[in-house]
Amino acid sequence: MTARHRRFRPAGARALAALATLSAISVAHAQQVVLSNTRGLDFGRFVAGTGGTITVSPTGVRSRSGGVVLLNSPTVGSASFNVGKSSNGAGKAVIISVPANGSTRLNSGGNSMAVNTFVNNPASIASVPNGGTPLSVGATLSVAPNQPAGNYTGSFSLTVNFQ
Repeated sequence: MTARHRRFRPAGARALAALATLSAISVAHAQQVVLSNTRGLDFGRFVAGTGGTITVSPTGVRSRSGGVVLLNSPTVGSASFNVGKSSNGAGKAVIISVPANGSTRLNSGGNSMAVNTFVNNPASIASVPNGGTPLSVGATLSVAPNQPAGNYTGSFSLTVNFQ
């Protein structure tokens, strides 16, 4: 009897959230939104298998579709930010813009994977309190069949504006 062995090649993927593009708009005088990245978006370790997707929700819950096999990854989680203000922006709403589909990729050497469907929580902020407020961002990673193993990294832009 011949034994058959199947070798899985884990492909680790982690996205490091970059400091966001900041803009401030006000009628009377400029108000500045302060955005601090407190945690990067991390898709964790996995085996590509026949391909599929890995989703990390804004609450940090990881799920998969297709033939991707999730491996134990204690660092999995959504990106976290603190949205604050450098001057009095009381009563001003904050609009948050995440990257468009197709604009963000994770890279490892010559290999890459697309990151799409960015979702933030909260979707908008009615008013920035003194001391700031938390903002979480999740997304979906598209994994090709037999995606080469590697440490995939990248960054994404987040735009936060006073309304």
